[in-house]
Amino acid sequence: MVISTLVGFIIGFFMPIMASRFGKILPADPGLVCAKLWHRPRFPKGVTPERRKKFFIKWMKMFGASFLWGLVMAGLFWNAYLWIGPEHIGWTGCFLVIICLLIIVDHQFFLLPDFFTLPLLLLGLTNAYVNPIPVNNLNFFNPTGTIFDHSDPMGASLVGVWFGYFLSLVSVFCMAHFRKVEFGAGDVKMIVALGAWLGWSALNYTLLLSFAFFVGRCFVTHKKSGAFGPSLGFAAIIVFFILYAK
Repeated sequence: MVISTLVGFIIGFFMPIMASRFGKILPADPGLVCAKLWHRPRFPKGVTPERRKKFFIKWMKMFGASFLWGLVMAGLFWNAYLWIGPEHIGWTGCFLVIICLLIIVDHQFFLLPDFFTLPLLLLGLTNAYVNPIPVNNLNFFNPTGTIFDHSDPMGASLVGVWFGYFLSLVSVFCMAHFRKVEFGAGDVKMIVALGAWLGWSALNYTLLLSFAFFVGRCFVTHKKSGAFGPSLGFAAIIVFFILYAK
């Protein structure tokens, strides 16, 4: 448990630094993102004291964000080890890391890049086929016990993917008749990917919770629009832990 918590902190510490690169390289093909993502920091020579002060403040803010996300990821990995189990920490860790990176990138740049959403989808389908995490609280989300449940992990994952896609399609189609739609393609891809991990029934609750988070955020910030990815990501993490907790 200590090792997984430490690994979570280290991963979380470097996530804001990694996410800060996306504002300079996106939109781009995933292969180009891989080539441009990591680089050696360059410090300009002969800067004035005023610019040096600005650089210092910038790096202090980055360090603060890195330390905060390190604590967040350490807590998530610690809870994943306790509530889901050490045998599934690898798959759970992949889910948590990608979701949190999507939260950070969308918050900063209003982008949900394919570089994260597509691997999230593929990992969800692969997990359902190779090493499905046992679902212990499905009745909480699907009390009627319909055929589209997690008795067949691969089937439930595929149903979740299609359900997420068609639900997004219908929602945007209906909204377009009343006002300009601000639901981006990245949001749709993220919802589809979450369907692979959570299944159709839990995905419903995820969307409802994410809308509640988004409305609360708009109420607090006094803004009628904003990035939807953070609300969706936080809701997905909560539902994921409820669904897969032992």
